[in-house]
Amino acid sequence: MKKFEELMSVSNEIENITAEDAKKKINDPNVQFIDVRDKESFSKGSIGNAVHMDRGLLEFYLAEGSPLENKIFKDNPDKEYVVFCGVGGQGTLATKTMKDMGIKNVKNISGGMAEWNKIKDK
Repeated sequence: MKKFEELMSVSNEIENITAEDAKKKINDPNVQFIDVRDKESFSKGSIGNAVHMDRGLLEFYLAEGSPLENKIFKDNPDKEYVVFCGVGGQGTLATKTMKDMGIKNVKNISGGMAEWNKIKDK
């Protein structure tokens, strides 16, 4: 079985940005934030224009022809997608999944909402 450190090594295969960098993108119409936390966490507050996508169903949202395919990706291939979760783990894995499934411009917020909450009101 894989160790946690090995699992999270995919962080080296994706682009990570800081919460500060993400904040600069908050009003950019070409940037779509993707919140992969659970629905309850999302309902308590998120980042900017974020859409909720359960981490466990992400491949179904991305796969062309899937009954759960989310047109946001197909209709906006040139958008920049900024992914985040609670503290960074799920966001890292989700970003890797999106990259592997053909999303070209996808980034992960290092530290997720925990880091965002530290800087959001600055």
